[in-house]
Amino acid sequence: MSLNTLTRNAVEQIRESVGNPLSETEIAAVTKIIDDALINAVNQSTKKCTDAAVVCCGHEADLAHKIAEDVERARYALIGNLMSMR
Repeated sequence: MSLNTLTRNAVEQIRESVGNPLSETEIAAVTKIIDDALINAVNQSTKKCTDAAVVCCGHEADLAHKIAEDVERARYALIGNLMSMR
């Protein structure tokens, strides 16, 4: 499931759970909050995965470095996709 879909589903659940209908401004604010939270979660997960790869590979630091670079490229692509949603 894409992050865009996750964001839309979360916003829809929020709209259904509140008693009053949300204005377009409120929907935009909620969408930005969710997008920012997803970006933060991706960044934290990426850092943890990169750190784990370095620890696991130990003496094979070159391999860990290559894995970290691949993860970093994927993270930049994901953030680029998220930014284009705005």
